[in-house]
Amino acid sequence: MTEEAEWIVAAANGDMTAFRKIYDQYLDQVTRTVGRYLGPRPEIEDVVQEAFIELHRTLERVSDYDAFGGWVYRVARNVAISHVRKTSTSVDLVALQVLEEPTSQWRRLAARQKVRALYTAMDGLSDNQREAIIMYEIEGHTLQQIADQTDTSINTIASRVRRGREKLLTLIERVLSGAKEQAKEEA
Repeated sequence: MTEEAEWIVAAANGDMTAFRKIYDQYLDQVTRTVGRYLGPRPEIEDVVQEAFIELHRTLERVSDYDAFGGWVYRVARNVAISHVRKTSTSVDLVALQVLEEPTSQWRRLAARQKVRALYTAMDGLSDNQREAIIMYEIEGHTLQQIADQTDTSINTIASRVRRGREKLLTLIERVLSGAKEQAKEEA
């Protein structure tokens, strides 16, 4: 039995020192995973803690100690998706308008607003589309890598990426055309 497997068994039996070792080992991975699903939101730390609470609560279900890292990823992903569902907000149309307004003196602010607007728009995607877009477009995984990690066919992943892109494009185009119409009315 590996050292990590011993930590898992001990933590599942209530050993908090062993769980702390798991926490230290996987904190960065869980934070990155949650951050990719939530985007730039202030509650990332809270959701990371929720993920570790869920990990602790379900440790006794772990049977394949060699695949523990993937299990941690899936738990973190599921907690993040659940949080997005619970806190899903409407799309901030003003923030999406920034996608068309490049101003050199506000580049950093505009970049942050674009990222927030993109993640807000991604809240409108299905969980599967959002996951595929994040893994493909943001994390840079290949379609085959995503298919392997999610245990889904490559054709399904390709379809999710394509449909997710189409839906995001439609939403952003609608917002930008509305911004142009509003600017014409104000002129």
